[in-house]
Amino acid sequence: MGAVSLEEDTGAAVSVDDIDAVLAAALPPVPVRYAPLVDALGATLVGPLVADCALPAADTAAMDGFAVSGPGPQWTLRPGLCAAGKPAPIALGAGEAVRISTGAPTPPGATAVVRWEHVRTERRGRRWVVTEAPEVSRRNDIRRRGEYWCAGDELAPAGARVDPALVSVAFSADAPIAAIRGPLRADVLITGDEIRAPGLRAEGRVRDALGPVLPHYLRGRDIDCRQVWRLPDDRAVLRSWFDLDTDAELVVSVGATGRGAADGLRDVLAEIGAQILIDGVRMRPGGSQIVARLADGRTLLALPGNPLAAISALLVTGESLVRALTGRSPSPPRWGRIADALALELGCTRVVPARQVDGGVWRTVGAARTPHLADLLAAQALALLPPGSGRGALVEVLPIPQ
Repeated sequence: MGAVSLEEDTGAAVSVDDIDAVLAAALPPVPVRYAPLVDALGATLVGPLVADCALPAADTAAMDGFAVSGPGPQWTLRPGLCAAGKPAPIALGAGEAVRISTGAPTPPGATAVVRWEHVRTERRGRRWVVTEAPEVSRRNDIRRRGEYWCAGDELAPAGARVDPALVSVAFSADAPIAAIRGPLRADVLITGDEIRAPGLRAEGRVRDALGPVLPHYLRGRDIDCRQVWRLPDDRAVLRSWFDLDTDAELVVSVGATGRGAADGLRDVLAEIGAQILIDGVRMRPGGSQIVARLADGRTLLALPGNPLAAISALLVTGESLVRALTGRSPSPPRWGRIADALALELGCTRVVPARQVDGGVWRTVGAARTPHLADLLAAQALALLPPGSGRGALVEVLPIPQ
C-alpha cells in the first residue's frame, strides 16, 4: 500500500486554530533593530510610536482667510500676509485683521480665523475693512496647538504593523525612526525533478508556475524574498543547501512535504538537528506543511508542492509566523457569510477560493483545484470553512494579495 500524504491523513496534524499558540510558544522573536520607518514597510513596532512634538506645534489657520482680533463683525485690515512656514509678521490690536494662509501661525492678538468666503472686503476712505457676511454662521478656523496630539502622546501601540499610514503619522510627529522587528527575510527553495524553469518543455516535466509569483504572495505576508532557488529531489543536495551562508531569518521551501518515496525533507531535517514544530495542519488543501526551527536559529516554513495548496498554507500559516517572530499584535479576523459552500466532514478546515457578490455575501468559485492558481483568477479571498459548516455559515476570510 502506498504512503498517505498529510493532505489525506490529518490525524497527527494541528488544527488551524492552534497554529498561533504553537508558534508563539516555540519561536523566539528575531532581533530588534532601529531603522527609518519609511524603509521598513511591513515591519512591526517593538515599542509604541510616541509623538516627539505637538501637532499643530502652534496655533495655525485651518483655512485661507483672515486672522481677526475681537468679536467683529467688522475689522480694519492691516497690510501684510501671515504665510505658512514663517513667523507672523505683525501683532493684531483689537478690531484689526490680517490676511492669513492655510497652515500659517496665527499672529499675537488673534482671537479667530475667518475663512475668506465668509467675509467681504471693501475700501472705506484710506483703509480697507473686513466685514463678516450676515448670512453665514460664525466659526473659528484656528487649529489650536496640540489639537491632534501633544509631545509624549502614544500614537500607535507596540506590536503595530508599519504601514504607509503609520509612516506618515511618524513623520507628522517628528518620530521617523523607531525600534522594529522585520520585515522578515526569506530564502526560497523550490524542489522537484519534474519542475522546469526557463527553457524548452520536456516530457514528464511541468513549468514552474509558482516560483515567479511566490515572492509576491510572500510580500503579502510581510516576508521579503531574498532569492528563489530550484533543486532536484536529491537529499544530499538539499542538505548542503541548508548549510549555505545567509542573513535571512526564514527559509521557505516548496515541495517534499508529503510522505512519498521522493519526499526526503523530514529525513534531512532530522540529520541537521532541526526541531519540527508543526508537522501538518488539519486543512485542505495545504495540510502537508511543516514548520521547523533549524539549529542555526532560522525558521523553516515548508509548503506543499501543488500551487494552490502552497498558497493556501502560506496565507493561513504565514501570518501566525510573522506574529511569532516579530511580536505583532493579532489583527481582528475578517468574516464573511458563505452562501453556497459545504465543508467536508473530515475533521479538518476546508480552504475555498471565494468572491463577494451583491448583498455582501460570499460565493465559492467551485471545488479547489490544486495543480494551478486558476481558481484565484475570480477570487478575492480564501474562505476557511470549519468542519460541519453549512450554507450561510459565517466564516473567516483571508484576503488574497493582489
